[in-house]
Amino acid sequence: MKGQHFLRCLVLLFITQISCNKVETIPFEDTRPIQLETHGFEVNQDKKISLTSNILYLNSDKIIEHGFEFLIFDEEYKEKTKTFPVKTEAKIGRVTLTLDESTLKDLGNIQKFRYYIKTSNKDNFGQYLLYFVNQPVDFTVHPNQSVVGYVGDLVTLKGNFKDVSNRYDLYFGDSRDKIPFSVSNSDIDLSFKLPSYKNGESAYVYLVSKADSNHTGRQYVLTEVKFLSRLNPPDSYNIDIYSHLTLSAKEGSAYNSSILIGDKLIPYEVYLRLSDHLRPENGDSYRLGYYNGRDTVIFPQKLQITRPDAKEIYFQTIRVHPLGSTKVLGLHSYKLFGPTSFTLGNHPVQLGFDNQDGSYTLSAGNLPEGEYPLTIKNMNYELITEKKLKVEKLKVTQLSQNSHEMGSPVVISGNFIKGQYYNVDFTGNGIYGIEAEEGKIRFSIPMLKSGEHQVTVGYWNELQSSNIPVQTNFSIQVNPFTYTGFAPLKGSGGTEIRLKGKSIAFATIYLGGNQIHSSQISNTFDEVVVTIPNFLTPGKYKISARLADRWLQVPEIFEVTAL
Repeated sequence: MKGQHFLRCLVLLFITQISCNKVETIPFEDTRPIQLETHGFEVNQDKKISLTSNILYLNSDKIIEHGFEFLIFDEEYKEKTKTFPVKTEAKIGRVTLTLDESTLKDLGNIQKFRYYIKTSNKDNFGQYLLYFVNQPVDFTVHPNQSVVGYVGDLVTLKGNFKDVSNRYDLYFGDSRDKIPFSVSNSDIDLSFKLPSYKNGESAYVYLVSKADSNHTGRQYVLTEVKFLSRLNPPDSYNIDIYSHLTLSAKEGSAYNSSILIGDKLIPYEVYLRLSDHLRPENGDSYRLGYYNGRDTVIFPQKLQITRPDAKEIYFQTIRVHPLGSTKVLGLHSYKLFGPTSFTLGNHPVQLGFDNQDGSYTLSAGNLPEGEYPLTIKNMNYELITEKKLKVEKLKVTQLSQNSHEMGSPVVISGNFIKGQYYNVDFTGNGIYGIEAEEGKIRFSIPMLKSGEHQVTVGYWNELQSSNIPVQTNFSIQVNPFTYTGFAPLKGSGGTEIRLKGKSIAFATIYLGGNQIHSSQISNTFDEVVVTIPNFLTPGKYKISARLADRWLQVPEIFEVTAL
């Protein structure tokens, strides 16, 4: 029994060790930064100077050293620093270091000082404070009284300001103008309004003895003032997404502010490009304002990304044929924010964009006849145009021709749309790109075989880049071409010969076996002129005319004579 009990203990101990080995302790890493304040200094009667600071927070970083650092300019006015470490342990709370006044005087020209803590990870610093003790003063200012505010704000500093009103004048920055101030609350409060200041983002407030009428003596700095900025609202709250938002400075430096759009806080830019920061899935209407380092200011109106104006959108033509197209005017790409779909009624349609003139072309699709408004829809809005587009099938109602000769005019009437382009096809030939008048198209009979030719009228499908043919019940009659004679009957190289015949302007002319160039000289296409080439040798030649597979000759012979 004892052996069994001993064995159970060994097993239990083994299991316990395995369980303990599986436990992993992860040390806590404090990532909050160390927070420090430099408070100020006091001069004691025994010429001791007490430097004070405050440690607001310490993290887990290992502290190597802490103390006070002085910024000094040497005789050559080169900047350098001098540190005085504190030997006691750094703990949250007040830190004091007392030095002999003579120790600091030996350093030279001290400008300012601050408290520091050096750790194994980084150096941490409190804010700089000015350091002046080379002349005694008959007032005191409580330390660490930085001022941040707007022009016109009433500021109150704490200290001991007994008789200051009678003995000193208050100045600001490099201005020579005195600032009115008052002392109250048993000489504890010194109050003044922040003046306007155009020479920087911050400046020191200081006292000058009234005895120093030339303002050339000692300046007793009370504190540093940092101005908060105020920004003007935009000229318009309605801005397209590809434009720049401009918020100019009404007061202070605009670069000290951040622009607030919706929930985004964006570093100030003179010209803030909206498309770099906004996305359509977050909406197209945003609260607008700015943050100046202390205050968040929201403008009274929201920033609205420009939307298309449904009242301004119209169609270049009020009618379109199925699968035809027309331009959409008054619709601009810079007003479309995010993916956008288009429908005529409930029928999806596509819009193509022309980079040259910035216009959109609507391809209607194979829609039933009717009148349809254009609906523009994206994730932020749905707009319906007041103007409607009428879809109607192409109908040809009449065909007229005054003559049956090639080149003679033909007029086809129907519901043709002015400015649109149409095609006319015959057996073996066609005419393309005929610009329509309202209700009709005009063209001349092209080179065709004689006889009757069925007429097909068509228009272009922009979406599919193809022709939409429409059969008609009309045809044209074409007379055969004729060749009736020429004049003169002889001549040397360079001589012009006039040939006559119906539709002869469409024929190819040959002199003997040589094809020669011909020029039409009549609007009726029944006369052409050819010029005898200089290379032909003298002799007699037959002049022939050929149109397609038909050849015609006359019995007369042309004689080429010597030059």
